Amino acid sequence: MTVENSLSQNDLANMKLTAVAVSFAPDAQVVWEEGIRAYANAKTISDDQITAAANTPEAKAYVQSLLAPRIKSGVELAMAGQLAGNRPVRLDIVVRSFSLPSAVQRVVIGGHRGMTADATLVDARTGAVIIAYPNLTAFLYTGQGIAGAIVQAAIDDSDKQSPADKVAVRYGETYRLWLLNNKV
Repeated sequence: MTVENSLSQNDLANMKLTAVAVSFAPDAQVVWEEGIRAYANAKTISDDQITAAANTPEAKAYVQSLLAPRIKSGVELAMAGQLAGNRPVRLDIVVRSFSLPSAVQRVVIGGHRGMTADATLVDARTGAVIIAYPNLTAFLYTGQGIAGAIVQAAIDDSDKQSPADKVAVRYGETYRLWLLNNKV
């Protein structure tokens, strides 16, 4: 479902994006093997104990702390130079789900990379909500099945951006296209 953007060209031309803040909903679902592996390495958790450790509040907080700056950076990259007026605004992003299914999952049951989050543009001075898009979703198609997973691995290995960074940038691009909708 698409939320209508009621902002005018003048509204947007006056805005200057001064900050992007990323947080996670209490029930956020994050499927990111790289983050879980980083947690396991930091805590010296063996491979046979990773699954149990990944579901602890400590592990979830650790993974979110690694992921938040990547999302922030990706959205900032996608929004760079787009809002350059005088009124300072901040984009608050509350992540509901972030998914990078493993190659094994994509072979067995499928799944695409993506992110769903609430995007709220607020006045940086007052905190007043300017416009909100709850549950904005962005995704990237990925290779499915054995051949698709092999091809996707080759693509990922040759790319300078990690899959997590690509999802974050795609989310920022999706938000930018919705917000600006050729108005600026």
